[in-house]
Formats: sequence, C-alpha cells, structure tokens
Amino acid sequence: MLEREIPAADEPPVRLALLGESLVVFRDTEGRIGVLDEHCPHRGASLFFGRNEAGGVRCVYHGWKFSVEGKCLDMPTEPAGSPMCSKVRATAYPARLAGGVLWVYMGEGDAPPLPDFEWLGLPDDHIYASRWEQDCNYAQAMEGELDSAHVGFLHSLVNKTEGDAQALTGQYFHDDKAPVWKILPTPAGFMACNGRRTAEGQRYWRLNQFLMPFYTMIPPHPDDAHLVRMWVPMTDERCWVICVTFRPDRRLGDKELAAWCNGDVAHRKVVPGTTRPTERLDNNYLIDRQLQKTVSFTGIAGVRAQDAMVCETAGAIVDRTRENLGSSDRAVVAMRRTLIDAALACEDRGTRPEASLMPHLYRVRATQTVLPEDLDPDKAEALMSTARPMEAPAVQA
Repeated sequence: MLEREIPAADEPPVRLALLGESLVVFRDTEGRIGVLDEHCPHRGASLFFGRNEAGGVRCVYHGWKFSVEGKCLDMPTEPAGSPMCSKVRATAYPARLAGGVLWVYMGEGDAPPLPDFEWLGLPDDHIYASRWEQDCNYAQAMEGELDSAHVGFLHSLVNKTEGDAQALTGQYFHDDKAPVWKILPTPAGFMACNGRRTAEGQRYWRLNQFLMPFYTMIPPHPDDAHLVRMWVPMTDERCWVICVTFRPDRRLGDKELAAWCNGDVAHRKVVPGTTRPTERLDNNYLIDRQLQKTVSFTGIAGVRAQDAMVCETAGAIVDRTRENLGSSDRAVVAMRRTLIDAALACEDRGTRPEASLMPHLYRVRATQTVLPEDLDPDKAEALMSTARPMEAPAVQA
C-alpha cells in the first residue's frame, strides 16, 4: 500500500489483503509500523476492530494486546504471572517505507534488500504513487503491460491518429500493427523489444522491462515522466496495482500531477476515498457505444480501464488451454516461462531468484527510439545504455 494510506500513530488499523492473507496495518504510539494477521491468535476475532492504544493493538473480544512485532503485551483474562502471555504471538511481518510505498516481507529468514529502483532515493515532490484493485490474477493483469502488439487496436482512435507519431494513438502504432520482437534475458527478468516499420524505412523500437517477480516498465513519451508498475497478488483471483510515476531531474509539474491524481493518464481513475476503479466489470466499464462508433476503438475511457477490461473479462484465472498464441505473444510467453522456471528452481532445489539478492539489477529504464531497419536494438548503445542493469557496486575490502 501507499505511505499516505497508513494510519497515524494510535489511529485505528486498516485492512490489507496480500498473498492470500488478511492483514491489518497500523502505527504504534512511537510511529512504528505494524503489519499483523488480522485474526487475533486467541479466538480469531478481527483486529481491524481493535483499539490501537499505548504501544499496540488490543483485541476488543478479550483485551489481548499485541505489539508491531506480534508480541503479546497484555493478557488480562488470564491469571497474573501466567506464562501464556510470553508464549502467544500474533503473526507479524517486517515492513518498511521507501519511495512513498510500504514494503512488506512475508518470506522466511531475514528480509532481502529492496530492489534499487531509481525512484526510491528521489525527493517526495519528484514522485507520485497510486494504488488500485484489479479483479483478476496478477500474472494475466501483468501480461497486458508486456503485450505491445495490442496498442494499435485497443488504444486506437477511429479513423484518426495523433500528430505525435510516438503517441499510443500515433502513426507508428497505426501503420504497423504486427511488430517484430526480440526478447533479451537479464538476470532480473528480460527486456521485451518490439519494433515497428516507419514510413522512412526505419524501425520504431520500444523496450519494455519485466523484472522479477511482478514489476513492469513501459517506455514513456520523451517528454513524459518515467513509470514503474507493481502487480501485487492480493489473492489468486485479485491483485493490487501500484503505479509510481517520477522525474529524476526535477519536481513534478502541477498539470501532470493533477492528471495522475484524477486517473486521466498512467494511473487509474477510482471512486474517491477507495481503491475501487470507476470503470469496472459490474458497470461494463462505462462503455459508450456511440463513442465506439465515432471516436474510440473501444468506447471505454482511459488506457488503464481498457487494459483492465480485456484482462478481467477473460476470467479471474483465464483457462490458458483454450488460448491460441501467436508470434505477437512472445513477451507473454517469456514472462510465463521466466516465472515458471523460477518457481520450479525454488521448489525443486531451494534456489531463490538471483535478483532477490542483487538490488542493483533493478536500476534500469524502459526506453524507445527509431533505428535503421537493419540495426538490432541490442546493438544500439544509445538505446541499451539505460536499459541494461547497472554494474554491481564494488565490494568494500
């Protein structure tokens, strides 16, 4: 979740669904962040209804009280001096703040370092983050971000293109709807390069990033801010989408910030005060059939809502045995294979993904450029210079 969504010290806890678990998030009296199993370890009552007071959350059922580490601080229904208080713990997960986002570690052992994303060290006024819900499995939601072939249809206008050829509704996407693909593996995932022929006999290349386990980057327009999206599993059939837009070199402009806050571009439009999208399945994404005939290829307002529609309407977990994959699905296939291979390596050999202990691998960008038709993207140094992972920091003697 976002830093601004976390309650202040001693304020009531909030719920958070994550990796199939129901959690509560709160700050204790000293401002430390606690992330606990929502259910009290006594009889399972919800700690969402608990009292956040004097250093911990107290269950209103029997008054048992727990610290941010899950330690039982008070057990008033048991005899004084009972050893039970020192033995019972609430499930607690370590958490920290970075880049306006709450990071929660739910694995075993010590938490690995955070990925060294470029935006994590920027001033607050260089970053904007938002969070919304998506009603499908995280992997199929993430697939839409890597599938650049759909742009020339799903996000297009009817009988019109924008004057800017590199815009999603521009000439490059309109003229060549079957881009060539080149998948370049990296230690943290892969770069999905897709190239479209231009009228000048060149290729317009876009380089999307997939980073384990659920991070994606798509190239910004040359004048736009950079962005990272995180497709975080809530349950098997739902996920959170966290989007961070940022400018490394200056504070955000008022106009672009207003557009992001409103969900006009990059971020999703949501019902005020919630993470629930405005356009969603139960209202048919507010499709306008007249608009579909005359202006928009889909009749659905907003790129994010258009992407959600095609992912969610395939089902909460799409039956992939019914798919007929083509050459345009190469990035989707690469993402699935990368995740499957990593899962099997972890299950069969106990091997964690290499990137989990190499945070520098995440300091990359998605990028784009126009190249001569006979020049492969991985041979274009200007394109690859910011797309390749930076060198690992030197180890101090």
